[in-house]
Amino acid sequence: MKTDRQVPLRIAAWSLLALGIVAVGALLFHPFLYITVPGNATVMFNVFSGIEQGRVERPGVAFVTPGIDSPITYNVRTRVWQFTDTAAVPNRASGAVTVNTADGQAFSMDVFVALKPNVPVLDVLHARIGQQYMETIVVPTVRSKVRDVAASFDSEDFYNTTRRSEMERQMTALINREMPNAPKQDTPLIVIEGVYLGTAQFPEGLKASLEQKQVASITAQTAAVKAQIQQKETTRRLILARANQTAIELQGRAAAKNAKLADLLFYEKLNERINDARAKGQPIPLKVIRVEGGDKSTVFLNVEPQRAAAASE
Repeated sequence: MKTDRQVPLRIAAWSLLALGIVAVGALLFHPFLYITVPGNATVMFNVFSGIEQGRVERPGVAFVTPGIDSPITYNVRTRVWQFTDTAAVPNRASGAVTVNTADGQAFSMDVFVALKPNVPVLDVLHARIGQQYMETIVVPTVRSKVRDVAASFDSEDFYNTTRRSEMERQMTALINREMPNAPKQDTPLIVIEGVYLGTAQFPEGLKASLEQKQVASITAQTAAVKAQIQQKETTRRLILARANQTAIELQGRAAAKNAKLADLLFYEKLNERINDARAKGQPIPLKVIRVEGGDKSTVFLNVEPQRAAAASE
């Protein structure tokens, strides 16, 4: 009887041990805590209710129910995806994009797209599209809209920095408009931050033709610059000639004014001496000698007769 009593105890002990092992295994493989590392965000899938709407876990620790909650983590950093035929490149999304331009030329080119999932509506992105959003939404949209924009530009515009920037701006805006939004919200599920065009793979004939046009354009621009320089040099010389003429005129006016000023000072000094002599009752210190000579006469004021005679000779 003693042995029969020990059997249930042993069964209970083994059962508790098994439950303990199961609990430890559950804690190891389905912990209560889930850590989201920086640069990522996590949505929760509940086995009973599906994706938990409105729950997006930022970097840090989140509580989960083992066996019921399944965390799904997204990389939400901005990444540049490459559309290129080169296989060994990071973040390769698809092959190079073939475009047809407004002037009827066809060629392929690499395209680079900077984008990221929109964190506040990450739960909606996972519920509607899932983790394969690049293959499902982004790649076909980018390839389509790049072709649409390129079709309104000429092939030579791909050589022009300003026109390329305009193409990139239009592509970015158009692709952003095509990204799906959260229901009842004007919030895109995926944010396109920029589209950047790589080097166009022109056919050799088209490449040579465009290069010749570029050389002709540069030559014409150089000639125009030289003409502007010549025109500016001519204008400079005319301005310098006018300045010299004005300077000569000003010098003549200054010389005339200086002569008049010297005469005025002389007469003022002479008048002062006359007034002083009168005040003292002395003879006026002025001798006027008129020397006749030809058609003109010379008048000497306040000089000796001998000097006047010598000057007239």
